[in-house]
Order: sequence, then C-alpha cells, then structure tokens
Amino acid sequence: MTLQHYAATLLILCSSPLQADILWRGDFETGDASQWHTGINAAGLSVTDQCSYDGRFAGRVQLTGDDMFLWNGNKQLNRSEFHHRMPEGATREGKDTFFAFAFYLPKALSQHKHELGYWESDKSWQQMFRFNIHGQSLSFQQSNQDTPFWTLDAGAAPGQWQRVALHIHWSTNPATGFVQTWVNGEDMGKYHFPTLPAKDARMFTQIGILRTQEKQPAEIWIDAALESSSLQSLLAIKSDKNKRGCE
Repeated sequence: MTLQHYAATLLILCSSPLQADILWRGDFETGDASQWHTGINAAGLSVTDQCSYDGRFAGRVQLTGDDMFLWNGNKQLNRSEFHHRMPEGATREGKDTFFAFAFYLPKALSQHKHELGYWESDKSWQQMFRFNIHGQSLSFQQSNQDTPFWTLDAGAAPGQWQRVALHIHWSTNPATGFVQTWVNGEDMGKYHFPTLPAKDARMFTQIGILRTQEKQPAEIWIDAALESSSLQSLLAIKSDKNKRGCE
C-alpha cells in the first residue's frame, strides 16, 4: 500500500468512527423490506420513495377496517407491522440495547389507541413496554401499567417526522432494568421497571400500527430505524436531519 493510499484509508476510518457501532439498519434503502424480519400482516406493508426521513426510501404501513388486517380473526388486533428480532443472547439479563426509528403521519390518527412500537418476548409473547398514539399525542408506558410514563400532546402531529430513541437495560429486576427515551433529541427521562419477562428472553420489536378494528383507515411511514452498540452513536444521529414534510 502506498503512503497516499494509507493516508486516504486512515482519513475514511477517522471521518466516520461511529459507523462501526451500527449493528443493524432498517432504513429501507434496499428498496424493499429485506432488512427486517417477516412482517405482520404483510398486505399492509410497502416501501415508498414519496417521502423519507433520510435517504430515498421509507416503509409504509396502511390499515383499513377490513377483516384481512385482523390477527387470527381477533377484532382487538387490527394490525400491520415491521418486525425486528434482536440476536440470540443480545437481550439477556444485564445486556443493553440502543435503538431508534423515525415515523411520519400523513393524517392524524383517530383518538382510539394505536400501538406504534413495542418490545415483546419470543418465548412468552409477553409485551413489556410500548409507544402509543391517540390522535396527535404520543406516549410511552410499561405495558402492564395503565398510566404512561410520559405523554406529548403533539408528539404524533401529522405532516412532520418524529424520531424516537431508546436505551434499554434488560433485566427482570425492577430496580435494575430501565428504559431511557428521547423524542426529537429531547431526553424524556429514565424509568426503572422489569424490562425482561425471564433472564434468557429473546426480545423483538414490532413497529407499525396495532389497534382494535375500526372503519377509519390509518397510515404511518417508518424510516431510519437502527440498532447500535453505544449511546454515543445512537444520539449522534441528528434528530432534525431531513425532518421535512411530505406532499
């Protein structure tokens, strides 16, 4: 290797040190949903180049009240979601996950509860925590509790991208486990509770829309999802990057 080639390689490595911390991307820049695991009710899932948070493509989730979007015929589960499964062993007791994604609503959702994204075990199918949308409000809660940790009245306002980020410390111990969240770069606080149903649980996330059946159609766009190995690289993604409206 010549001195010039060595210097150029060193410059590239030094100019983007945080790229090595990215463990997974779900940014749809492949032009399809192949970065994600098998979707839930895939008939409602597509990829669009009409609007994105970053890059060219974004994922689109569309729901109607049609029976095809019910899960096993259950009217309480009208849903379509992108699915990302954490690697085996990555979410065991004491491990940490750093995760983020952006979402966009072309129109406000109804006032009924829409589960935007949640974390669940692949063994017990027990949901541990989630983001909800009611109309234009966004909230975050422990799944088995009625009261959310926080609510943002305009956190799901239509016509603009919103980015959420999480630092999850996995534990069955309520004093040890925690989730710290950010919305558009604003620290929403750290909350301690059991984040695992069992010490060896393998957790996954599903992002899209889960609601009870209703006639009103619902649509949401998802982009720039990523899992990183450090908080530094997670928060290095600018929360307002390409945060533009979509025609």
